[in-house]
Amino acid sequence: MSFANPPMLWIMLATLPLLVAFLWWSWRKRQHLIRQFVRSRLLAFLTVGVSQNRQKIRLALPVLIVAFLLLALARPLWGLVWEEARQKGLDIVVVFDTSRSMLATDMAPNRLARAKLAVLDLIQVAQSDRLGLVPFAGTAFLMCPLTFDDDAFRQSVDILEVDTLPQGGTALAAAIDTALTAFREGDNYKAIVLITDGEDHENGSVEAAEKAAAAGVRVFTIGVGTVEGEVLAEPQAKGGGYIKDADDNVVKSRLNEPLLQKIATAGNGFYLPLRGAQTMETLYARGLSPLLPKMATRETGKKGEPSIKLIQRPQERFQWPLALAMVCLIAELFIPDRKPQRRQTAPGQPAVFR
Repeated sequence: MSFANPPMLWIMLATLPLLVAFLWWSWRKRQHLIRQFVRSRLLAFLTVGVSQNRQKIRLALPVLIVAFLLLALARPLWGLVWEEARQKGLDIVVVFDTSRSMLATDMAPNRLARAKLAVLDLIQVAQSDRLGLVPFAGTAFLMCPLTFDDDAFRQSVDILEVDTLPQGGTALAAAIDTALTAFREGDNYKAIVLITDGEDHENGSVEAAEKAAAAGVRVFTIGVGTVEGEVLAEPQAKGGGYIKDADDNVVKSRLNEPLLQKIATAGNGFYLPLRGAQTMETLYARGLSPLLPKMATRETGKKGEPSIKLIQRPQERFQWPLALAMVCLIAELFIPDRKPQRRQTAPGQPAVFR
């Protein structure tokens, strides 16, 4: 047997001796006062039928009542019971880079298409989680609020293109700040998955990740592209035209891994390069799933419903000492100080007790 609230046992050990001493002192004091103010002959007459044993039992009952009540408050645990443990899922906001650098073909068919496939992989492993989508380039906006509707989220991912946002550039800090607005107060655990090649045309992305971490949101980064990089082709150009900068130089986009690693570290997450088909499974297994309590399961429960798992818990038995306290209370009310006395009756009649 164990106890869910052990400090109550110490309170019981400290309280009961004091209570016993007080009740014994008050009983002795009462006897002394009675003898002092009532004459001996009258006292003998008044106490006819009074049982000292009954009086002592009535003195002991309040002690038992207090002891059983404190024992009930200590919440004794005995035996095991199977219970359903329900666990809410994660709130995951996918921050998706739709800048022109995502047209680089260093990943087949290009970075944008490969990143979209990775997000669809995330849907498959996020069984009980809400997903949201924030595309960004020079600005960012909440395209799909957090939802359990896989179809709605998938449709939002499908229509992502490099012209989703009219303002060019790559504003990572604004994207992270916009993602933070998608979360609401609640019990769910929160995470941001930033999918980008890491090109940042503005400052403050690391500070934005630190702000998210301070708000209890983990930031994980997924790098799209290669360190060697690739020149950017102009999609509307004929004859193999390339995107050029203001100085008429061909733009070559490279994966900025150091920056993505800094963002992930500042956001209490980690960085993963987008390699192969297992990247999102690795992200979920190593980063997202451990955010939930260990007793939670990801194998049961439909989308939008809590996961369910049977676990063993110690069974509380506070009802037993509480019931004994009630029995002692009732007994204290009905046990008299005097023994039942026989009423004197005429010969031949049955004795009557009073």
